[in-house]
Amino acid sequence: MKHGFDINIIQHDGYLIIPVSMARISAGQTPEETYEIFDYLAKKLAIFSNDVIILYTTGLYFNAEDISHELRVKFNQKVIQHASALRKLIDKKKQYMPNAFHYLPIDYVILNSKYYGLFFNLLKKQEREDPKFRECIKKDIGNRKYSEANVNFILEEIAVGNIIKQRLVEFPRTLVRNDVWRLIAYPGAYMESDVYQWKNKILPQDDTVNPYAGTQYDFTKKKLCVFNEI
Repeated sequence: MKHGFDINIIQHDGYLIIPVSMARISAGQTPEETYEIFDYLAKKLAIFSNDVIILYTTGLYFNAEDISHELRVKFNQKVIQHASALRKLIDKKKQYMPNAFHYLPIDYVILNSKYYGLFFNLLKKQEREDPKFRECIKKDIGNRKYSEANVNFILEEIAVGNIIKQRLVEFPRTLVRNDVWRLIAYPGAYMESDVYQWKNKILPQDDTVNPYAGTQYDFTKKKLCVFNEI
């Protein structure tokens, strides 16, 4: 497993997790583009007892200081439409078992793992005390204001991602039996602050529970980003 290279073969059974960003749900992560991700990675599976988690990040956007009721309704409607269209696409193409796809909001992880509060508080403490970590968060926030709401958005995403990769939350199962690997695949780059927290062991970590624990797959570049090698 090397940084910057594509994956050859994914051994054993596990979960492919595809986070769907609300900012890209209509352009960049449409149902058709989402289908492309698991269709491409499915060809790398050594066995076919695997499930796919489509993780909608709607809840993260509710951190925004200016979010309105109308915007919340709009986000929810977009998620419903996206999931419905993706289901129809899977049914139409008949390449994969529809029941092996699970459509979950990010709040599912927050509510079903007892580690979320711990992880978030550890990240929040680090953000207050570590200027290098704050610099990484600023890069991830981009042109948006460095506010508590925008910082929390980043920290929640990091906490949830690590809960998933550390196998600290149970997912629905259809084909998965042993849950050996969990790979997060996204059509874009990793977060600088996530790499920083991994390399500095801010959150508890055990890289033996998942071969992809300290990684993220960049589908746009078709390469695996290995945090310890960045």
